[in-house]
Amino acid sequence: MLNLNQLQHFRFVAETGNFAAAARKAHITQPALSNSIRILEERMEVQLFDRSERPIRLTPAGHNILSRIDQLLKAARDVEKEVSFLAQGLAGELKIGMTSVSSASFGGVILGKWLAENDKMRVDVTVADTLVLLGILQTEKMDLIIVDSRDLPKDLSEFDLVPITSEDGHAYCRTGHPVLDLPQMSFRDLLPYRFAGSHFPKALLEHLAQLHNLESHTLIELAIESDNISLMRDATMNSDLILLTTRGCVRNALNANLLVELPVELKTSGNWYAVTLKNAVLHPAIPSLKKTIVEASAKM
Repeated sequence: MLNLNQLQHFRFVAETGNFAAAARKAHITQPALSNSIRILEERMEVQLFDRSERPIRLTPAGHNILSRIDQLLKAARDVEKEVSFLAQGLAGELKIGMTSVSSASFGGVILGKWLAENDKMRVDVTVADTLVLLGILQTEKMDLIIVDSRDLPKDLSEFDLVPITSEDGHAYCRTGHPVLDLPQMSFRDLLPYRFAGSHFPKALLEHLAQLHNLESHTLIELAIESDNISLMRDATMNSDLILLTTRGCVRNALNANLLVELPVELKTSGNWYAVTLKNAVLHPAIPSLKKTIVEASAKM
């Protein structure tokens, strides 16, 4: 295998036409450089320089090899940089998991800010419910997940948690929805129109039923359950469905007057956490991502 230092020495001699000048450029002694070139020629079984003339000239074979060296040395420098970036956590890929609400509400903001400062990194994001993401994290096939604390297990001893933010749930409908004509509105008034929402835990639906004096949580009929907020948002804008989600997930639709927030109290506040495994070997970029999460959450 060719030695990159020897190739660099060869290039210096070709540039300067002089072994002494090339040695100074390589920061080695002239005998060491001459020996480096001799070993390179022996390894390649070809004479690279015509030493009978001054300045030293490349042989035809030397010319041919020199034309390829720049690209090879550049590739080697790029590999060195990549390895350095990886060692520092500045390059590579992270596998991140988010719930539908966290991804649509603030996940993009966090990753956008972080990637702007880490332009050698890539992120593979999986959107699923909390229990699914926890299972994947425990197999160490994800580096970090962002989930709702309401779905976390009671025993958190194997996890490290970074608090992100709290968000209240609200009900939304399309502009011009018939429910907006009511002089007063209650959650019970929304039931005939059915709902769209993420995969809510049974405890949350029971909480809503109890809060609004419903006989059973089964009266809260979810016509669409999905981890795709965009799908549910668009379905709500094109039907009489009621969307149950956070304000952050539909901010653009609200600003464009495509959706309306209904004056019905849900009291379904969620607390969001970034979660990693305590005993896992973490990618070196994770600390910087956690730092960005903390900084971004302070501004939410």
